[in-house]
Formats: sequence, C-alpha cells, structure tokens
Amino acid sequence: MVDRERRQAGESPGGGSRLGAADRGQTLHDYTVGISLFIITVSTVLVGLFGFVGPLSTGVGSEEVSQSERISTALVQNLSTGRQPNELRAGLLTTALSRPETQLRTRWGLERSTRFNVTFTTLNGSRIVTGGGTKLAAGSNYEGNAAGSTARIVQFDDGTCRPACRLTVRTW
Repeated sequence: MVDRERRQAGESPGGGSRLGAADRGQTLHDYTVGISLFIITVSTVLVGLFGFVGPLSTGVGSEEVSQSERISTALVQNLSTGRQPNELRAGLLTTALSRPETQLRTRWGLERSTRFNVTFTTLNGSRIVTGGGTKLAAGSNYEGNAAGSTARIVQFDDGTCRPACRLTVRTW
C-alpha cells in the first residue's frame, strides 16, 4: 500500500524521486564544462601540432641575411675602382661572375647546402644587365623562394649602367 501511495505522489517505489539521475536534462553548468574541456583539448592539440611542425618550416633567418650582405660587401670591396663609391670594374666583375658556382661558393665562404643568386639589373628591375655579351648574374635560379636578400646601387667604370644598376644578392 505504501508503494501505491508513493507512485501516486510521484515517488519511485525505492523511496527516491521519480526523476532519477539518468532522467534529468543537461544543465547549463554541464554544457559549459563540456565545451570548455573541448576547447582546451583542441587548443592543446593544435599548439602541440604547430610546435612540432614549426621547426620543419623554412623561413628566412639571420644567417641567410648575413650571408647575402657578406657576398655583396665582398663584391663591392674587391671589385671597386676607388674613384667613386660603389663604382665597380666591369671587366673584373664579368670574369668573377663567369666562374663556376663551386668556386664562387668557396670564395664567399658558403656551405654546399646554401643556394645563392647574384644579379645585376636595371634600376627598375626590368632586365638583367649584360657586360661583354654575357648576363651579369651567377648562382642558382631564384624562383621566389624565401631568401635573405641584400640590394645595392652600383655603377660600372665602362658606362654599362647609366645612371646606375641594382646589385641584388639572395641566399636561401
């Protein structure tokens, strides 16, 4: 009789409320805790993934920039006429740039894995300057890679570049 009265009053026969823990709905607190844990888990996984992949990505470091500066400085200092700032001897420059890439790499102190490109262009960059019938460029073809870059405005003693040319050195 007691059980029947409890059922009519909305209680379960075991003495508890009719709505047990399995029957109650999700509260705002449950939802907030669940979403917070999900966001923290996803964030941790993404940070770990990017932290793991980050060192593998290639970018321009200070080493590449300093190498390009060193090459441009060596070219200007070693091939300068001494009459005007940044005026280069065209004959010596043509000879220097016509050397094999391995000799240039050794001359400028570059590692075998370092790729470089030395190019003399017009000031607006529309074309590569030629000296003695050869293009004044050396090294690997630059295809828009991330690279350390140094540019200088130079002149040649034979009047090839009037008023001036742009020396661009890239290392990657």
